[in-house]
Amino acid sequence: MRIGIDVGRATSTAVLVDAAGRVLAEAVVDSAPRTGLCVRRALAALGPLPGPVGAVAVVTDLARRPPRPRPVAVLRIAPGSHAALAPLADWPEAARTALGGLTGVVAGGSAVTGGSLGPLDRDGVAAFAARARDAGVRVFAVCAAGAPARPGPELDAAAVLAAAVPGASLSLSYETGAAGLRERESATAVNAALGGWAEELVADCRAALRSARIAAPLCFARDDGGLVSAEYFARHPVIATAPASGCAARGALARTGLDRAVVVDAGARSVRCLVVRDGEPERSTRLLPGPFGVRLALGAPEIVETGGAEAATVPATVARLRERVPGADVLYTGGRAEAFGAPAGPGEPTGHREPATGGPDTRTDPRTTVLTGAGAAVRADARSDAARPLTGAAAPYGHRPRLTDAARYAAGADCRIEVEQVISAAGRAELDQALAAVRDHALSRCVAAGAAPGSVRIESLTHAPVAYLPAGVHRVTVRAAGAPASGGTS
Repeated sequence: MRIGIDVGRATSTAVLVDAAGRVLAEAVVDSAPRTGLCVRRALAALGPLPGPVGAVAVVTDLARRPPRPRPVAVLRIAPGSHAALAPLADWPEAARTALGGLTGVVAGGSAVTGGSLGPLDRDGVAAFAARARDAGVRVFAVCAAGAPARPGPELDAAAVLAAAVPGASLSLSYETGAAGLRERESATAVNAALGGWAEELVADCRAALRSARIAAPLCFARDDGGLVSAEYFARHPVIATAPASGCAARGALARTGLDRAVVVDAGARSVRCLVVRDGEPERSTRLLPGPFGVRLALGAPEIVETGGAEAATVPATVARLRERVPGADVLYTGGRAEAFGAPAGPGEPTGHREPATGGPDTRTDPRTTVLTGAGAAVRADARSDAARPLTGAAAPYGHRPRLTDAARYAAGADCRIEVEQVISAAGRAELDQALAAVRDHALSRCVAAGAAPGSVRIESLTHAPVAYLPAGVHRVTVRAAGAPASGGTS
């Protein structure tokens, strides 16, 4: 058995599923300020567990309780550049100030294909470490040119920093971002700044599991799908700051058997719309606003979000998104779903309605409408009937599918990682060898992210020549997944 817990702003939901993914018990409780307290309440509302739990997966957004970033010293290892391209130069002023604005550039790094750009300036790294130490900064983000192909300069710099600043916390870009230097640098700096938030969140959730006498591995949902272990999340929190809408969308599609839709997530404070195709939320290929207002390129789902005052724009947003997936279904999620055209009731398939902001729409359509997710409107029901045991055969998705899609998806999800590298190969045999090495690296990373070694597999591998580089240079993206390593109750 596994448990999924979706911690939202207004409500928190928990779902217990069996090995086949059928819901055995579910709970809905009011959210509290601290995530750990939400988890503790949700677990208590589930009641006595009928057997050992293999894993617990938590879904929560950074925006639910925005943290204060840790001061970070950002070190770039690369040839010099114009001041307009300096580290963090394109960040919002408030974000640079929050992180302390301590940056440096030292010689070294590699070309995108892995060729050396010169030896690492170790003296420069040591001098930068001294600056940070004198400023009271012990958190470092290190980004070297060409690190995805050749991480050695970052590892060497990390050794110098660790020796100069005992107890330093280090984020290295080759573990965090994609091939582009500045995009990877921004992701690594944000990752380092979020370390305190992640450590506190992990500690809170683990304390909640201990109070419930659950010794199962703890996982967290990541933005672009799947789970990672608590240990991996604590090192790489930037990949798991806004997973809620994506998890709810995946859960709704899994329940309905659809593989594409426009999802309207009408939550307590905002409305989020996203496109899902081939069972996965459509991922952005451009920079998107991330934590602290910094624009990041991490392949997260592209979500159009509006606040309560902008709710009237939702129908136009949905119409625009449907142009990208002609004929797609519209799925509604969240406590305010009915305000946007979703029918009242338990969320069973019914006639499609266009998104609305006012009265009912009597038009019908053969497409499917599904209600899912959590919202403020259900809190009274949650207080009166917090948990309900279920018969799996009778209610495979629970009695409250509109509330529990995100938690149910997380309860059955696999650990997943993605690796992107640029490789250089002179011929087919060399290319095959390089691709095999990237596959092996992805499988190892997936195990490091919490997957059971015997379950890991390659989900997808894509590669294509890089047009602006010499022949034989390919950009490779590999996704690997595996079932979370299981534990038991104490």
